[in-house]
Amino acid sequence: MLLKGKNAVVFGAGGHLGRHISDHFEAEGARVFRASNSPVEGNSLERAQVDATDEGAVDAYLDKVADAQGSINVVVNMAGVAPANYNHGKPAAEVTHEQFMMPMAVDTASQFITAKSAYRHMSKKGSGVIILNTSTLAKVGSPWSPALTASHAATEGLMRSLAHEYGPAGVRVLGVRSEAMPDSPTIEYTFATMGANMGMGFDEMRAFIEQHKTALKKLPEASDTAAVFAFAASDMARFLAGTMINNSAGHIVD
Repeated sequence: MLLKGKNAVVFGAGGHLGRHISDHFEAEGARVFRASNSPVEGNSLERAQVDATDEGAVDAYLDKVADAQGSINVVVNMAGVAPANYNHGKPAAEVTHEQFMMPMAVDTASQFITAKSAYRHMSKKGSGVIILNTSTLAKVGSPWSPALTASHAATEGLMRSLAHEYGPAGVRVLGVRSEAMPDSPTIEYTFATMGANMGMGFDEMRAFIEQHKTALKKLPEASDTAAVFAFAASDMARFLAGTMINNSAGHIVD
């Protein structure tokens, strides 16, 4: 029960990894408040429709959680744009300026919005954990992914800046950098699209990444990544700040 007694808010909880993280946090004892941009049946405090790019909506939601629970201990943001919308997996020449900016305007910008809002509450209590999410694209020169590569690199820079600014108030800011998770719809799309550039199907693309890109010769599932988020949020990681936990199966070797 790594998170027993903690109040955790997960933005983007309606997505594949967001659901896994929320479920894992609950299994580790946290009370989880799931926020999603998609319509939510009942729209209660525990399961709410919140646009993570809307600063006013985020502030209002976290205010309600803090008022009801007395504190917010963990905030995670998994909000993002569907990869097809910004031509992910296609050559850079086929990505428009508008498409290039989409992940920056949603993925990265919403991380800033939710972190800033969470800090208002956490700093008053002198403790809290804000966990940002990226992928190996932030570090490797992967072709056919200009928009998300730039966005994830920017998110890691944001994490380092906020870690130094928020740390003195007792608020830990860190991130999890994962390799592709083949069980997620995003990676199903990505492998199919990128694989087409190389004359490979989904299974061939997965095998290529596993055998030629990772040290462990296998890729993590969403449940594996969710477990790392739980560790990062727990007191076992209380001295981890300003760092990306490298959950890349050895694709990134620091």
